[in-house]
Amino acid sequence: MGAERRHTEQVTDAEFARRRHVRFGELPVRVVPAEDLVETVDTEPAHEEPEQPMVRREWA
Repeated sequence: MGAERRHTEQVTDAEFARRRHVRFGELPVRVVPAEDLVETVDTEPAHEEPEQPMVRREWA
């Protein structure tokens, strides 16, 4: 490990935000969901659970 990792310093929220901005740049614009979304309802019944597989001793 490098010496810079061994030294721990207390970083304020403002300093952390500045470092993040320097490293990654501006955040993209927040995506807002469209207002024309429609709630859907399943009309088909749920699938039945498959049978449990036979264990080896039941094969014989």
